[in-house]
Amino acid sequence: MRKFTCLSASLVAAFSFGLVACGDDPDTGKADGTADTTPDTTPDTTPDATETTPDTTPDTTPDEVADPCNPNPCTAKNPTCSATGEVVSYGAGTCAAGECTYVETKSACEAGNVCSGGTCISGGDACDYTFDKRVSYVTEIKVTNKADCCFDFNEDTKIDNALGDLLATLGTIVPNFNVNDTLAEQIASGGLVLLLETKNVSDITTAAGVTVNGFYGLDADADATNNASGTAHFKVNPTSFVTGTTQPLISFSGSTIAASVLSAGPAVFRLSVPILGTVLDLAVDATQLESAVAAGANGADGGLSMGGADGGKLGGYVAIQNLADAFNTYLDASCACIVKTDPAKPFLGTTITAGSVKLASNIKDGKACTSEEDATCAQIAQYVPLAGGFISPDIDGDEDGVKESISIGVRIRATSAIIDGVDACTP
Repeated sequence: MRKFTCLSASLVAAFSFGLVACGDDPDTGKADGTADTTPDTTPDTTPDATETTPDTTPDTTPDEVADPCNPNPCTAKNPTCSATGEVVSYGAGTCAAGECTYVETKSACEAGNVCSGGTCISGGDACDYTFDKRVSYVTEIKVTNKADCCFDFNEDTKIDNALGDLLATLGTIVPNFNVNDTLAEQIASGGLVLLLETKNVSDITTAAGVTVNGFYGLDADADATNNASGTAHFKVNPTSFVTGTTQPLISFSGSTIAASVLSAGPAVFRLSVPILGTVLDLAVDATQLESAVAAGANGADGGLSMGGADGGKLGGYVAIQNLADAFNTYLDASCACIVKTDPAKPFLGTTITAGSVKLASNIKDGKACTSEEDATCAQIAQYVPLAGGFISPDIDGDEDGVKESISIGVRIRATSAIIDGVDACTP
């Protein structure tokens, strides 16, 4: 199978002119990638390789228009949870103009259970969760590119990190935009506290059956300057658990430590990424974690330091629909100044084009976003519609023949820490 990639220079041109072109694409007849329906009227005067004389007859047959629904890309989806806690199942979908429509079947969980990730699990109170002593506080999250990090998700022997490459390119184009500077500021100020708990680790050089749980929280003494000391205390935000359970939202089961290297995943990891003035909560699918580990400052039986010389690797892929939903959540709550092209549709949606899920913009303009409070909305209105044109999904996560996700990789470092419990719980 051939791979088609756009050079980073194409991304710069995209922002300059609002156009995107990718070399080695099939002949479609138009610069925008769609097939033309108007016959060519100019004779082909260049001989083909097997001809001795030029063609003199005009091409009067219109190019064939590709059907995005043939073959049908709308295969069955994995179950989800409804807003009311029911398991929602989907059969094969119906495709029309590249958009999928699914028939939903809902079923309630038994008493005492709740829906999580499309299945029913036991209910409980997050305040009753017992934390392990082996806890790590993440001191650095650095979005990187595929030249540096992280994993091969489509088994083509090449590193996949398309979103990392895209964010790096945005940093060279968008004024005052640097995702890693923003991440560093949030961590240093205590605004971003990510804790990793490693359970079932008696030997930090070799261990099997390890579970790694992730939590977001806050420092217990409200002093961010000592967070990286290795002995700092933290509280966990109750939203780090599946609502109504003691199940962490971020959890890698079946992890291992070999030669002091922790390997975890795949699992779903909720990663907070600052983009264009807002922080997007992204569900990163098939996330893998790989990092050198060592004893932390709080003792041999305490938390682990992570990262080693190069930093640990954390990577997965984000569904384009999830990216659209994350933006829509922010825009719906904060950006009434943005004008939609179609008021009945969300700001961002998705369509299927040439075997890939593309981000579709319904943003007309942000001309009314003139106040200081609307600065983020103005940036989103200006740049997201352009960026949506060249966000190229590189992963077919559900193996249905349609690339619906974009890969991402980050480097992390962590030091030992102590969790005092879940915030707002009565001792």
